[in-house]
Amino acid sequence: MTYQVPNKLTLVEKAVNEFLLETERKKQRGSQYPQRVITISRQLGGGGAKIAEVLSQCLKWPLWDKNILDVMARRSHIGFQAKMFEALDEKYQNEIEALLSDLFGAPDKYAYFYLLPKALFVIAQNDAIIFGRGGYIFLPESFRIRITASFDTRVENLQRRQGLSEKAAQNKILASDKNRELFIKEVVKNLGKKYSAWKNEPHFDLEINTDRLSIDEAALIILMAAKNRFGLTLNLEQISKKLIP
Repeated sequence: MTYQVPNKLTLVEKAVNEFLLETERKKQRGSQYPQRVITISRQLGGGGAKIAEVLSQCLKWPLWDKNILDVMARRSHIGFQAKMFEALDEKYQNEIEALLSDLFGAPDKYAYFYLLPKALFVIAQNDAIIFGRGGYIFLPESFRIRITASFDTRVENLQRRQGLSEKAAQNKILASDKNRELFIKEVVKNLGKKYSAWKNEPHFDLEINTDRLSIDEAALIILMAAKNRFGLTLNLEQISKKLIP
């Protein structure tokens, strides 16, 4: 039996449908939209993607990765955002529009750097783990995590996980780091800030280096911190036994 990897649109449709279902459940229960969002920034090869997956499984929160966010920020797929936006109460719609207006004034509403934060603000109305795409910048009240590792560790990880040569892994990491910096610079620029000053400000609540920590150990540290941050009911002892037998 051949397994087919779902394409980006399939992943987005699944994520959007889950968001709509959870939003409807909250409306029926009459509960407030929670502010329980974890944003994760990572260096390629540091294990951030795997850590995000473990957190999603343990917390039962949806994981919104950079591929999904990219699709939702493209003009041709704004229908996904429209469905989610319209599912929110008018109060939350107005708050999001006001926040966007404060950030950007009155930009082209189909511009990538307008639709990306709009998607993030909408997603943040439900429990969520947001991986990549500058989520920590647009959602400063989220629990902001940064996953790092030394260059050598990242190269070794990429070689092992993707079967690359040492040189190919090095080049891929260098290109990723360069592209990430260019993306962040563009985000900061669109927010009307100077990157040189912004980059020296503190941006993360917790930074974890995975040189000597496993994926599961790093995830457990984040879960412990998230439990206190959000007042979660988590059996950390049981989770620990599953993650680190």
